[in-house]
Amino acid sequence: MATVIIRPDGYESGTGFDQTGTALTGRISDGDTGTGVTQTNSTANFLVTLANDSAYSGGTINSIQLSVNAGSSGKGAGPIVEAIIKDVDGQDLQTSELTFSSTTTLTGATYTTSLTPTIVDGLKVSINPNSSGCNVYEVFITVDYTTAVVTTPFVGMKSGKYKIVACKIKI
Repeated sequence: MATVIIRPDGYESGTGFDQTGTALTGRISDGDTGTGVTQTNSTANFLVTLANDSAYSGGTINSIQLSVNAGSSGKGAGPIVEAIIKDVDGQDLQTSELTFSSTTTLTGATYTTSLTPTIVDGLKVSINPNSSGCNVYEVFITVDYTTAVVTTPFVGMKSGKYKIVACKIKI
């Protein structure tokens, strides 16, 4: 089995954070926990799309797991973030409630139901913090997959001889 991390690459909607659009997406997908977005309203959320990766294309998807690096923005106790993995049609696949007592990376439960490369290519993530104030630094999904087995049924030979003991040759 192999793994690959997919990160946000598009912004669909949001409110209550100091950044929106490509600025928000850029800050939560850059792999840098020193950059992020700050909750500025008691009601806040955002919905982002995730990048595709050709590594799992044609393979078998074993599982996905959402991770969020976040912490308090200093306005109250550790925030609680509802993190939802959605399919391309916006249907909820999995909801995780993540409670941040400090700035750290927390992961939701592993999701394994009926996953295909096409489903993973259409994933979205919704982040919905409670009203206590939250900084979100990173959002990503770890995809666990088995690569496709590729066989080549042809034998090539630039020079030399083959000795065929018994079989049928079709040319």
